[in-house]
Amino acid sequence: MPAIIVLIITLLVGLITLLRGINEYIAWILSCCIMRAFILSTEFVLPYMGGGASMRPIALAVGSFVALLSAAGVL
Repeated sequence: MPAIIVLIITLLVGLITLLRGINEYIAWILSCCIMRAFILSTEFVLPYMGGGASMRPIALAVGSFVALLSAAGVL
């Protein structure tokens, strides 16, 4: 259920940003940041509540790869 709420918030933030006359690229970036913040908080801040395997190792692998690409882009 929280994922559905975050998707709705993401849609509303993007729509409100576009309606205020801000650039489409900025609206897209803001929407992406909201979803990323939700995913990172779900994976790393909240305790694990599932009965199956944890996604934490996959999130660490993907997160470290994205961090590597981001750092390479800054250099």
